[in-house]
Amino acid sequence: METTDKVLILKTGKFKENDLWVKFLSASHGVQTAFAFGGSRSRKRFGGCLEVFSQVLFKIESNKSGAYQVLKEGSLMKSYPEIRTNLRKTGLAANCLKFIESAGTEKESSRRVFDLLSETLEVIENSEPDDFFPLFFRAKVAFEQGYNPDFTICSGCGKPLFSAKPVVFDIERGVIVCSECDKGRSGDSVGAGTIRTLAWIQDTGPSNWVTLSLPYEVRQECFSVMDKFMAYHMGLVWEDSGYRKI
Repeated sequence: METTDKVLILKTGKFKENDLWVKFLSASHGVQTAFAFGGSRSRKRFGGCLEVFSQVLFKIESNKSGAYQVLKEGSLMKSYPEIRTNLRKTGLAANCLKFIESAGTEKESSRRVFDLLSETLEVIENSEPDDFFPLFFRAKVAFEQGYNPDFTICSGCGKPLFSAKPVVFDIERGVIVCSECDKGRSGDSVGAGTIRTLAWIQDTGPSNWVTLSLPYEVRQECFSVMDKFMAYHMGLVWEDSGYRKI
């Protein structure tokens, strides 16, 4: 059966002289891989639409046994020339794509993650985001996938957390507790600025993050606790210029 799907291309590679495999994020089905037979030479069926960072409308079908998917043809919907030619922007965007490629997506959240990645690429293309921009993206993906702590109230006593006092982020349980409720349990002590930042990322999107100006200490703390959180709950760590499942 042939279907039509809107996708963002994450990675491509050759497996024969003229044939390609294509890994992409589908708005309907999450991260998928399919084969484009003759893809490296067929301008009529795939003209300009099999490059990384491309947003494409593909016609897709399964082979007779259902063992793999085949790309029949594609239409380029959007490309990102600034991302392709500006090395800094290429690096920011590639970091986001590598995370999606490694993390995968649940079918239920694929549309939200697709829209999030589309908006992220649009922001990188048209502005000059901070070097920490991919961290905000990774955190938002985790939240969209259901790993979504409540940063606004203490999970112990239920009191609001937006005071100037540090709190404790229990990575394993995925909850935040105030210092009064912590009672020496394991967890990372984090500042109020970090908690406010993570709560704000939960409630906003990439177009808002461009204007975010954070003190160095808050940036580093966000990076530290969210990397631990994603390693524990999503099984992903950054290693040798890529993400690795643990």
